[in-house]
Amino acid sequence: MKRLALTCVATVLAAAVCTLLPAPQGAGAADSAAATGAPVVVHAKDFAYKPLELAIGVGTTVTFVNDDDSAHTVTAGALGDDKKPLFDSGNMDKGQKWTFTFKKSGTYQYLCTYHAFMKAKIVVTPPASS
Repeated sequence: MKRLALTCVATVLAAAVCTLLPAPQGAGAADSAAATGAPVVVHAKDFAYKPLELAIGVGTTVTFVNDDDSAHTVTAGALGDDKKPLFDSGNMDKGQKWTFTFKKSGTYQYLCTYHAFMKAKIVVTPPASS
């Protein structure tokens, strides 16, 4: 009887703790960070961009950080006849950072020019109309 009572108390306590904990943040975590003015950061780690997909609002500045031992770039696809990238960080060695402010809405697909398999995208949404 005592063991059953302890099991019930433990179950109730566990349920209470679970409801008090914040919900896990998935891909939308950066959205709320951008909305609150918190820094938005993308890491190059283990030969991948993290997060792989990010949704932000127009005017958001994103900081890209190279956490790998290998050099990387952050380069968005070419647009127009001149085939110049929309943005390009240039070479980023380990520990280096580069920032870019997204001033136009749209989907920005980017990659590392040294490691073309490293791909990610940022979806920039227009400001909410009032």
